Amino acid sequence: MKKIVTKKKSIILLILIALVFITGFWFTKSNETETEEIQYEQVRISRGDIVVGLDSDGVVEFSKVNLRFGVKGAIAEILVNRGDQVEKGNIIAKLDDRDYQDQYQLALAKLKDAEEQELTNLLDDELKIGKLKAELENTKTTYQEMVEIPDAYSTNDIKLKKQDLDNKEIEYQNALKKHDILVTNFNNRGTQLNQNELAAKMAEEDLEDTILYAPVAGTILDLTKKAGESVSDEQDLVVLHENNDVKAITKVIEYDIGGIKLGQKVNVTVEALPDQTFVGEVSNIDALPTSDNSGLVSYNVEINIINPDEGIKDGMTSTLTFILKEVRDCLIVPYKAVKIVNRKQLVTVIDENGAEVEREIKTGFTDGISVEVLEGLEQNETIVYARGR
Repeated sequence: MKKIVTKKKSIILLILIALVFITGFWFTKSNETETEEIQYEQVRISRGDIVVGLDSDGVVEFSKVNLRFGVKGAIAEILVNRGDQVEKGNIIAKLDDRDYQDQYQLALAKLKDAEEQELTNLLDDELKIGKLKAELENTKTTYQEMVEIPDAYSTNDIKLKKQDLDNKEIEYQNALKKHDILVTNFNNRGTQLNQNELAAKMAEEDLEDTILYAPVAGTILDLTKKAGESVSDEQDLVVLHENNDVKAITKVIEYDIGGIKLGQKVNVTVEALPDQTFVGEVSNIDALPTSDNSGLVSYNVEINIINPDEGIKDGMTSTLTFILKEVRDCLIVPYKAVKIVNRKQLVTVIDENGAEVEREIKTGFTDGISVEVLEGLEQNETIVYARGR
């Protein structure tokens, strides 16, 4: 019986020891966890910007112009390379223009022949009118003589001469009308002249189209052919970055589109240049919506990037922040560093002796992460705060 009691006491003692060990371990871990959770951070007061905006994903898009010759032919020379800057009116490339020169000269020769023929016809017509006029005058003189001495001529002869005079008058008047028409056609270019002038003009335009000019200033992005290769009038030769304009395109859902306005400032970042922020402004908001398979309605918005650099490339993924409110170049402290005690805003400042002291401050705008300091702190002072969870 004594052995059984002793055994029970031993078991109870072991249980008590285990409980003490577990309790001590729990308190130790609890203190360690509390120590890990409460972390303090020191921050030096600096100046910066506080921005509240609407974020949206987008893509960079260059304003591009595709250039092609107006006629087909072999490329004689290309005067630019990829990456070159060109001004409006600069020559980009030239075709071998010998055939077009021949066609133009032939058209000019035909036009000259037509003009000479029209002039010859006009002169011949004037000569004919002169003869008709002389004949009319002679007939008129003869008739008047016959009328004045009727005894010398028969009535029938006088009647026939009068009829001859009338016919020559009609012929002369008709010739004058015809001549007027010829003169008018010559001055206004007749049908044949118009056709030859049109042919000459078209040949001249074809000759001019053998030279490719830059219609706007910009940067050469791509060349699809080399000198010596053939090209048609339906093939693009050059891709030109028009005026070096860089835009970003995004879709904004209908819930947010009311906060987007033309001219609104936009901060733009691209994944390839994460440390740079570019400034843009809203240049276009589509009036017509688009919708996806889920029925979500959105509107295409175009942003003109004001200060792009050569690091930005067409097609890059971007993040756009439409600025709703912004405070620039202000003193900033973390939002978590500000405590409210008895309706006072307080921060913990490390003074010149390294001691931590509470100081009252006055704050302004906040985005929920940073706070604008209006009074109570100076630049380069240091504060400390508990980051917490």
